Amino acid sequence: MKRFRIVLSIVLGFALFLGTALVEDVPVHAATQSTATYVALGDSITTGYGLVNFNENDIKNKSSELNFVNKLSKKLGKKAVNLGVEGIDSTLFLESIIRPKTYEQKAAVAQMKNASVITISIGGNNVFFPLLNELHQRLGKGKSIFTASAQEIQAAAFGLIIDTNALNKLQKDLIGGAATFNGDLKLKKAGDFANIIGTIKKLNPKSQIIVQTIYNPYNLPFTKFFDTAIKSMNAKIIKDSANGKNYKVADVYLAFSKAKAGTVLVNADSGKTFDPHPTVKGHEVIYTLVASAAQNNTLPYNVKATITKGKLITKVTEGELLLTISPTKGYKVPKSISITIGKGASTTLNLNKGQASLPIADVGADIVVAAVCSK
Repeated sequence: MKRFRIVLSIVLGFALFLGTALVEDVPVHAATQSTATYVALGDSITTGYGLVNFNENDIKNKSSELNFVNKLSKKLGKKAVNLGVEGIDSTLFLESIIRPKTYEQKAAVAQMKNASVITISIGGNNVFFPLLNELHQRLGKGKSIFTASAQEIQAAAFGLIIDTNALNKLQKDLIGGAATFNGDLKLKKAGDFANIIGTIKKLNPKSQIIVQTIYNPYNLPFTKFFDTAIKSMNAKIIKDSANGKNYKVADVYLAFSKAKAGTVLVNADSGKTFDPHPTVKGHEVIYTLVASAAQNNTLPYNVKATITKGKLITKVTEGELLLTISPTKGYKVPKSISITIGKGASTTLNLNKGQASLPIADVGADIVVAAVCSK
């Protein structure tokens, strides 16, 4: 029974993550104004699904002050337009900006041309579609993962787990979804992601672009296929950034994976829902990452340092905040530092060659750092 509950949580989670994935026409919802300087592109991560409620395309999720888009807008002092579309994958998104058909899609392209900052969260649905397709086939005609009972979904999921051929097919489909995103280097075939970046750069060559890596909402054996596919897509995102020359990377995958046990970054971790979208804390982490990327890898919070006979250098890298103590000439690196985040109690971090690190998920407020470099 416990195994059934785990399977059900995964299955329902992916279903909610996709949102409206099965609709054929995917409009891009643009604001009526055309003077936006920050445009947020992507899927349901960008819309903020689950922040306020779990209604599809609910404007309250987009307008919530807890959405990373609005937090970044406030930090940068730039007006934002949230163009996130729930259930969209990289192919549908690429089509909507290369050949916009609807009024909303054409308006979205116009917004991109005016943006000084663009954030992108896309690709997760590329690897979630295959699971839905497999389960829908097992549920039978007239039923879907959105309408079937929990018992029916459990039965379909269990049937998939014990069906070796089906699992092999699922793995193949997942590889295919990632390949569509990544492209094929040997065949010199560009994938959706490269074409998305190329199209946006052509539309607006001067805009600062920040791309989020794709996080895995579940760390369970059954999601291994997904993690492998996601990692390959993230590798593509990181490689093509050319160390920030083409665009900046906000490494959400590493930040989420390096969070301490018990840190609730996705709704499913709360135990109250199966939804894998970011929680308020998850959006805070994403905000910290995208804001840092927009500011040359520096925190969007105040850092007050009291370093006797030395100085503090901070950098956001690989999902962590790296703190480095550089002593004044003639003085030694201390063995530890004292750090206080927000109104929390002070803690001590041991230094290794003058460095210590904190998971980005532990950050989220102003920081005070103190240390003494001795003779």
